[in-house]
Amino acid sequence: MNHARGRRRTAFLSTVLFLLAACAPPPPVQPAVNVSQDEPRRPLLVPEAGHEGAVEGAAALPDPGTAIPVGPDAPAWGNPLAPVTLVIWGDFECPFTSRLMATLALLQQQYGPDQLRVVWRHNPLPFHKNARPAHLAAETVLRLGGVNAFWKFHALAFRNQRSLDVPSFNDWAAQSGIDPWAFQAAFDQQRFAANVDADITFGKKVGVLGTPASFVNGIFLAGAQPITKFQETIDAELEEAAALRREGTPPERVYAELSERNHQKAPPPTPPPPPPADSDTVWKMPLDGSPARGKPTALVTMVMFGDFQCPFCKRSLATITELEAKYGDKLRLVFKHNPLPIHPRAEAAAELAIEAGAQKGEAAFWKAFQALFDTQDRLADPELENLAIALGLDVKRVKKAITSHTHAARIERDMDLAEDFKVMGTPHFFINGRRLIGAQRREQFEAIIDEEITKAGKLLASGTPAANIYDALLKDAKSPAPVERILAPAPTKDQPGKGAPAGAAVTVQMFADFQCPFSKRVQADIDQLLAAFPGKIRVVWRHLPLPFHKQAQLAAEASVEAYRQKGEAGFWAFSARLWEDQSEQGLSRPAIERKAAEAGLDVTKLSAALDARTHWKVVQADLELADRLKIMGTPAFVINDYFVGGAQPLHNFKRIVTRALKSKEPIASGTLKADARQPAPLVATSPPPLSPPPSPAPPAPAPAASAVTPAGHMGAKHLVIMYAGSKRAPSHITRSRSEALALAQDARKRLQAGASFNDIVAQYSDEPSAAQRGGDLGTFPKGAMVREFEEAVEKLGVGETSGVVETPFGFHIIVRTQ
Repeated sequence: MNHARGRRRTAFLSTVLFLLAACAPPPPVQPAVNVSQDEPRRPLLVPEAGHEGAVEGAAALPDPGTAIPVGPDAPAWGNPLAPVTLVIWGDFECPFTSRLMATLALLQQQYGPDQLRVVWRHNPLPFHKNARPAHLAAETVLRLGGVNAFWKFHALAFRNQRSLDVPSFNDWAAQSGIDPWAFQAAFDQQRFAANVDADITFGKKVGVLGTPASFVNGIFLAGAQPITKFQETIDAELEEAAALRREGTPPERVYAELSERNHQKAPPPTPPPPPPADSDTVWKMPLDGSPARGKPTALVTMVMFGDFQCPFCKRSLATITELEAKYGDKLRLVFKHNPLPIHPRAEAAAELAIEAGAQKGEAAFWKAFQALFDTQDRLADPELENLAIALGLDVKRVKKAITSHTHAARIERDMDLAEDFKVMGTPHFFINGRRLIGAQRREQFEAIIDEEITKAGKLLASGTPAANIYDALLKDAKSPAPVERILAPAPTKDQPGKGAPAGAAVTVQMFADFQCPFSKRVQADIDQLLAAFPGKIRVVWRHLPLPFHKQAQLAAEASVEAYRQKGEAGFWAFSARLWEDQSEQGLSRPAIERKAAEAGLDVTKLSAALDARTHWKVVQADLELADRLKIMGTPAFVINDYFVGGAQPLHNFKRIVTRALKSKEPIASGTLKADARQPAPLVATSPPPLSPPPSPAPPAPAPAASAVTPAGHMGAKHLVIMYAGSKRAPSHITRSRSEALALAQDARKRLQAGASFNDIVAQYSDEPSAAQRGGDLGTFPKGAMVREFEEAVEKLGVGETSGVVETPFGFHIIVRTQ
């Protein structure tokens, strides 16, 4: 059996709907900060760390002020000397903060970076269980990659607000240009957690009580106010700033002067009403032999899902102790394990606690429970061994339990239950079946407990035995929602498969998209699923190229040709190469043909099939089937007739497969998602484009009258083609130096033939996010770039394009802009 932490690596803080961990069409309004005008830009070719983020030198940096200080290390958008600074305390999981991001994008567009500076401060709210990890991930990206990388991650987090989990953080960090290994190490160690805490602490000091909370030059605006409110405030502050400048105040003192003046005269903010507790519904929460503290005749049973490394769980212990003292024999506490993958030592601690109970009984479990929270920051193996000695346990048995995951089944059972009941993070309570999320105030617990004591008292008065109170209260409680069902047609010879042969006891039809990161992520779990049920499962591929993944259709048709040439083995071998680099360049026509050659395919035949659109109907048939089955995102799975949406953790797939292997379960009323067993003719009459044409680049904003390139500065945009061994080349870059040079020369020829520089950048450049910026590096002082790059820029006139230029980073084509 796989141990729980590895099994849960993709399951952190699972959200209410399965499809939230899937690629799906983006929302109509993208609540993302416009990063196309990030200032100051962080040069990507900086030889020394000291140059990062430099604009015009330290002398031009503004006074941070004392009311709402903004230091030079804060993640900021816009000119540091802009007359208006908007500081936002936000929460990545807060829907109102998300709403404000849409407003913010309009404000950035209206005022531009020379009039408006935007500064972000962290304020993850305790009842948003995905928020703190998201903020820690964003802060990690900032410290490892700089302000540009931060805003890219910031935009991705709000654009995908329903998918705030560890695998997504890893993906977004990589998309922001951060080395995955460096990010994972810093994130797992919570290296920058103190920075998040500092923002929270200072926010409370200045009156931040909820999110979003904004300060416009020190003027407080609570919540997602209408854009007109921000415009009125910003316009007034622009006039105040202009008046200060006329009086002789230097530009670097404007923010300090105005923010201190405005904040002093502002009334203290009033606290927002507390969020409504999700406590009305009564859930049928089984106790299932979990350790309990208190009498079985207690009128109230409080089930706690916890994690021994979770600081919020530890914080809740004082409240629990107070409640137990107040209610005495009327309250019973039951503990269930839910170790989160962000806490690498939580599972080992859970093994120790369960082993303590196994050796010395339930009282020993609760002693270990308290001791583990008391030493929460000291949970390494040697420290757990010392704790076992202090508790009088058999240390050899404890070591074996930790290393062999002796009690993994118990932990997994609790974690499965947590997922069934949509337990999002820890701590998470069910008080006589009524949900209460997080380390809430004592009064919120007491309100529910008092109501439950009243209800239990009525049952006692009517003759219900005290030992049966919990079961009686939950008799008509709500059970978890059943799994959705889908009636799909059986696969045909057009669908490649792997695992057991056709006719296996369980068939998994996987709808996926080669450009979807969640489809990529789930492949390893699918292989483990096949290994867990040898000879019983067949996994079949179905194409679902999503329209906003520009290269997905091309990759899908190429994979059909791989199947035609080399059968199932050839399809899966070629697919493995497609997963290696899901960027638009990694799935471009040249890249796909190169990967086809690596997979042993006949590239000439593949190119002819793509040119003739030989296989578009195969892909289209799967796509239209997905539409009839009401499958909207990827990955999605039909397991016999059970539907599973998104990149679920392995154990979720195992559970569904186990159900499918049993006798056929009738489809309950209201659980049938779709029935598409009857064949249907193809609707489309012509193939979709292989690669949609790129959207035209928006016109560059006209420079403000005051915007002057500082003396000694230059501006440029570029593309870079890396090769294995070039500086900062990510691991997926495997091309040789000669192959990179050939690509660069090909890109140069296409530019000479009249191709758009932005289009060539999008197709060829290996620089992270180059396509979004058109390769623009902004302006930079002499000495900021490596020598070869800088010398090439100096030789160009404004608007001129270089030949192929080699630097330690690879081969460049450069356009001088200033």
